[in-house]
Amino acid sequence: MTFGSLLLFCMGLTAVVSVGVGSLGIYAFTRNRVPGRPLRRIVRNPRLWGLGLLFQVASLLTYSWILLAMGLVVTVCGHALKPTG
Repeated sequence: MTFGSLLLFCMGLTAVVSVGVGSLGIYAFTRNRVPGRPLRRIVRNPRLWGLGLLFQVASLLTYSWILLAMGLVVTVCGHALKPTG
């Protein structure tokens, strides 16, 4: 494999992962639930979890470490914090 083909493979893989994670984040943020039984048992606050995923996808698109760190913190808070309403 040459460097160019490896670079194209990594770019394609990044695009596929960002579309998949972004769609999960949009679904969780707008509908306030997550798909699949395992995620429903783990995630306590789906909107917060979805917002964290969207921050992580935005960090991939803008090459920002700050957005990645914010996304990770918000996603972990979505796992740990119960909704207050």
